[in-house]
Amino acid sequence: MGGLVLNGPHGFGGFSGLLTEGERFLAVSDTGFWLTGRMLLDGGRLTGVADTDIVRRVDLAGRPITDKETGDAEALTRHGDGILAAQEHSGDLLLYPADGLAIRPGPPRRLPAASALRLGARSNGLEALATLPDGTVLIFLEGKAKTGPSIPAFRDPGVPFRVPRHGDWSITGADALPGGDVLIVERRYGGGLDVGLRVRRLGADAVRAGRDVDGPVLLDADFSAEIDNMEAISAEVVDGEILLTLMSDDNLSFLQRTLMLRFRVSDPRPRPKPLVRAGENRVHVGMPKDAG
Repeated sequence: MGGLVLNGPHGFGGFSGLLTEGERFLAVSDTGFWLTGRMLLDGGRLTGVADTDIVRRVDLAGRPITDKETGDAEALTRHGDGILAAQEHSGDLLLYPADGLAIRPGPPRRLPAASALRLGARSNGLEALATLPDGTVLIFLEGKAKTGPSIPAFRDPGVPFRVPRHGDWSITGADALPGGDVLIVERRYGGGLDVGLRVRRLGADAVRAGRDVDGPVLLDADFSAEIDNMEAISAEVVDGEILLTLMSDDNLSFLQRTLMLRFRVSDPRPRPKPLVRAGENRVHVGMPKDAG
């Protein structure tokens, strides 16, 4: 359903969390910025973005974030009347006041987190969030190879469960569907152009039970499909079809790109690789004057 290469001046990029609501989107970078805007859709196909704005996030004291450590958000999810952002290495869960996808003025509130989650975040990195229809928050760690055959995860946020590891794949993003199933983004990187993207569907019953949970692959792509370091995912269900929007984290590297890709999943069963190419659809996004 189309794809874009987003670019901007120095400092643009590093987007690791994404939420969508119809045409509107909100993304967070691991350098301390919010990106908001509107997707331009032609028959559902992504052709551009408009009304974009980039602003600095604020810390717990309401001060603009200017350092990498404080700005290192890795995931977003809706939670109650706000937007929950996950800090990768501290394990902090910061709830920002919001109206829909519009962040309201004011500092976030730190939600309590279990010591096991904080310890896991320091060693593995907190990578993905999803909120179930009943309000339960799921938290996924990156799950580096040293964690063994399973990737650690938590519910609400101190009850542990695990997602089986498949080869060199790591979880980088997640979102929940209205029925309670959870979609996870998995990334594989073997160096150079050896990069892979998968989206896996975890069943609602197993997720609710908090037991080890696995599921079928809905999307499988490699570098030939014009992907990059895909980290962020947002899912919506429209007329019975799952619409996925994904963004990549370019690590602020000139060798990588910030991609926004759209997919339609008509059949929830595993299916062949869909080749959705970003091509030369490039969109320039301006940065705040104080971005540095």
